[in-house]
Amino acid sequence: MKLERLFEEVSAHRGTFLCEEIDSPVNTKLVEFSHEVHAAERSFELPDIGRLRDFYDTFASVVFYVDQRSGDAGKHLASPSTWPELDDEFRAWTDHVGEDEREDYFPDWIDTCLVIGEEPRTGNYLLMPTEGECVGKVFLFDHDGYEFTEEADDIIAYVDAMLAPDNQLLVGMASHMRFIESDAPVQWWIRDLNDNRGNFATTTA
Repeated sequence: MKLERLFEEVSAHRGTFLCEEIDSPVNTKLVEFSHEVHAAERSFELPDIGRLRDFYDTFASVVFYVDQRSGDAGKHLASPSTWPELDDEFRAWTDHVGEDEREDYFPDWIDTCLVIGEEPRTGNYLLMPTEGECVGKVFLFDHDGYEFTEEADDIIAYVDAMLAPDNQLLVGMASHMRFIESDAPVQWWIRDLNDNRGNFATTTA
């Protein structure tokens, strides 16, 4: 099923980050963000879980919260054509872990999950279990601490959350977005977000 309204909503969503210079918060700047949205041009054989088929009938991929000047971005739902590459990158973090530790710290669906996206430039990945109680849900794997955090009940709910940013989402993105430009190698921290849907979020709460 085509999700034309959702495609239009993602394409139209934009706003600004109010940022402060790291180590010198008296200096601030506004960074404009939008989403890089690519329409589906081909079909993929996908499992009937987590509304994957609906999403990829409409979208080829989406990069969320993009700053065009630095190239920084918050999240990336990737094209299925790139999932094998993402899977290899993700497995590089987990395949070396011993069997005992895997049983203690990893979810039971880790060996068969899909790697459907990432937090760009971080080594963190978006995962979808294909079996078990969590089938179809979206999880974030954070390699710092090997944490698996449930993000949404399915991929459409995940996109809806990206369009309704809250403080928790903003803190997560602020932890890895620095907005470094080639002609101004200064690092910035996101303080506040305002968007054209009337949302406000802050990292100072």
